[in-house]
Amino acid sequence: MSSYSFLDESGDFNFSETGSRYFLLTSVTAKRPFSFESEMSEYRYELLEAGVDIDHFHCVRDNWTIRNRVFDLIVADLKAITIDCVVVDKAKTNPALRSPQRFYPKMMGYLLAYVLRGMEPSEAGRALVVTDRLPIERGRKAVEKAIRDAVPAEMAYGIRHHPSCAHFGLQVADYCAWAIQRKWEKGDTRSYLKIREAVRSEFDVFRSGTTRYY
Repeated sequence: MSSYSFLDESGDFNFSETGSRYFLLTSVTAKRPFSFESEMSEYRYELLEAGVDIDHFHCVRDNWTIRNRVFDLIVADLKAITIDCVVVDKAKTNPALRSPQRFYPKMMGYLLAYVLRGMEPSEAGRALVVTDRLPIERGRKAVEKAIRDAVPAEMAYGIRHHPSCAHFGLQVADYCAWAIQRKWEKGDTRSYLKIREAVRSEFDVFRSGTTRYY
């Protein structure tokens, strides 16, 4: 059984008072076969048959009825997944690191290094990392190389960038990322408390930093 880590980001690249306070990268790691897939697929077909035109689940877009049901499906399989998150207080980010081409790979590297270190060596070598399509189109190849360079060389893994509609795992990651982001950004823990049992880490990258740049 291969291990997969599905990644999603929350927040924006606007480093000012008008942007989000935090940028988060969240991974959901599970071994194939994924038991959540069949239940989520069945629910999507139920919605289609009820006249709800939905091609995939997306937490921000979905209404509360759908959102609550999807969270229930995730919770039913909570023991099969592990959730890790890198949290960045953007105001503590040095201006030299703020360009998306530097910032995104650096934070992705922190997250992947931790996730892969948590696997058995043979397991990490077979791991597949799947992200939604990169949020950075300009210089995409350079960004992909920077991500690879940020992870120790001995941690061989494969990385793929697919649209979220291609994998229920990416949709689960989207939901988990939204729940963690709401906790940090809004102090709203309603959805976070549902998934907390599966949350292994929430690493505040600049937790010891004292300088705020805005």
